[in-house]
Amino acid sequence: MTDPFVHLHVASGYSLRYGASHPATLVARAAEHGMDTLALTDRDGLYGAVKFVKVCRSAGIRPVFGVDLAVSPAAHPALRAGTARTTPARGGVSVDPRLPRVTLLARTGKGWASLARLISATHLGGERGTPVSSLALIAEHSEGVLVLLGPDSEVGRALADRRPDLARAHLARWREALGRHHVLAEVVHHRAKGDRVRASALLGFAAEQRLPAVLTNAVRYAEARDAPTADVLDSARRLVPLDPRHIDRRNAEGHLKSGKQMAEIAEEIVGPDRDAASRLLAATRRVADRCAVDPRADLGIGEVHFPELRRPGEEAAVPQEVLRLRCEAGFGRRSMTPNDDVRRRLDDELDVIGTRGYPSYFLTVADVTDLIRSMKVRVAARGSGAGSLVNYLLGISDVDPIRHRLLMERFLSPLRQALPDIDVDVESARRMEVYDAILDRFGAERCSCVSMMDTYRVRHAIRDVGAALGMPPAEIDTIAKAFPHIRANQVKAALRDLPELQASGLGQDQLKVLFD
Repeated sequence: MTDPFVHLHVASGYSLRYGASHPATLVARAAEHGMDTLALTDRDGLYGAVKFVKVCRSAGIRPVFGVDLAVSPAAHPALRAGTARTTPARGGVSVDPRLPRVTLLARTGKGWASLARLISATHLGGERGTPVSSLALIAEHSEGVLVLLGPDSEVGRALADRRPDLARAHLARWREALGRHHVLAEVVHHRAKGDRVRASALLGFAAEQRLPAVLTNAVRYAEARDAPTADVLDSARRLVPLDPRHIDRRNAEGHLKSGKQMAEIAEEIVGPDRDAASRLLAATRRVADRCAVDPRADLGIGEVHFPELRRPGEEAAVPQEVLRLRCEAGFGRRSMTPNDDVRRRLDDELDVIGTRGYPSYFLTVADVTDLIRSMKVRVAARGSGAGSLVNYLLGISDVDPIRHRLLMERFLSPLRQALPDIDVDVESARRMEVYDAILDRFGAERCSCVSMMDTYRVRHAIRDVGAALGMPPAEIDTIAKAFPHIRANQVKAALRDLPELQASGLGQDQLKVLFD
């Protein structure tokens, strides 16, 4: 039987040093509950979206995309509620991790695009590593987006401080900036001291202001037993020892609960009014249905998007014809006199490239490398792409595959489903110049920059966890260096299988907490 409840506020491990579960684990947990829809709203980015989509597709679950962002507080002192809490970091300065936060959900493909642009603008506008958005920035990128104002928002904090007048003022700002239909209240009850009172106050305020409300569990981990991991992440993020003063949770309620458990939460919030609980759950489901998108049809995830050969203001051209002409011209530039074998090889490569629809991709990379060389910046192609005669004739690679007897099939063939990957290196000191030149040539709206997410290796994880547990630095260093360079999730297997680790005594009971 399908569970109708939908979690609309869920952080995964892609919420760096905050979420404690991988998207696959969260989706598997939702599937165990019989849920047909699930949101992923990581902090500060959409980093886990693609992996989330893949596991949702395998589990038959509709994905909802969102983001949890810190927002700069209202500028006017009269609109500020509560006091800032600072956390001193050893060797650094005090920081304020308690900025107001809101959750944003994409309703459509345009909403997804709005979130992507908002996140980029937020990171570009703030300090590195501490992205903070603003109401003005969110309003600028609000098309197709819903905003949830929960207990950590300025509205929620004002109500917690028993200042409904401030809550009304904050809500008015959001409604004026985004429109009444784009703002909702997010009710959360983790059963900590005062939680039910605050949740009831926010729900009552929403009713008074005719503000739609949804119920979430502000999920940080898949199961209650994962809560200690969240504590360690809190300590690592704040650079402080593991202590109740430094962790966010007061119990293990922030897990991905079943619909039945969330119905019980709703009843606790509203009291004896069962109809009010049903209305809150139904409203949450309606919002989820509004925000469930088709990753392929709405977002194009899973499809290949080739570069456009034509730039704005230029006439259209047939990429395959342009590619052949550029290759023919390359023979002269490379001082090559092609024989029949070389001609056949070029024809074979062009046939494969044309059949797969890649001509514009090769021409775009060639355009970029020509641009870089025109700047007098050192550039070189590496990897299997050097085995392509087309790449050599276009000037992408300077390695002659005929002379060195290199095969194109390692790079691209009719039997390979993977996309061709042309790696181009430039001198690091001038990399930003190259980025700016590419953006200027093609237009910022037609380019994107891809990042790589770092995950914990075992030595780094041991150092962070050991520091959080207050272990002596020398002992942490000894334990960390005893391990090979492996992923953190392989630590138990290494303790079990590697003789040198078995002999070291690292599996002793006193270290069980560290490795768990």
